[in-house]
Amino acid sequence: MRFAISSIMSTLYNTMKKDYTELVSFFLRLSLAVPFLYAAISSFLQPAAWVGFFPSWITTIIPGSMLLVLFSVYEIILSVWLMAGKYVYYAALMSSLTLLAIIVFNTGALDIIFRDVGLLLAAVALAVLHYQK
Repeated sequence: MRFAISSIMSTLYNTMKKDYTELVSFFLRLSLAVPFLYAAISSFLQPAAWVGFFPSWITTIIPGSMLLVLFSVYEIILSVWLMAGKYVYYAALMSSLTLLAIIVFNTGALDIIFRDVGLLLAAVALAVLHYQK
């Protein structure tokens, strides 16, 4: 009797654990996709508010307006990729690298980008969650 109850509890725990993993993955993916999508849409609607976040050295190579459009399209693709739930580890890795670059190149605006630190940690958590040995 004890063995049967223990077996049932173990099965329930493993089932719940799997379901929670998928649920946690969904919320982490959503928490990353929404800000990327918002930034992309907002940059199309108000480009002057966003173009200043690019480092000046890169805007001398590629015009800021063109770079903004390219980066916004990239963010939309990344958002869709995250929400699709396919190859999540790689989407999380790309999100991490993107957020890290945003933080590094905008440390002077830390009062604005401090939120990106939390998003970076969420992206890292998502990558860890989906890492396959």
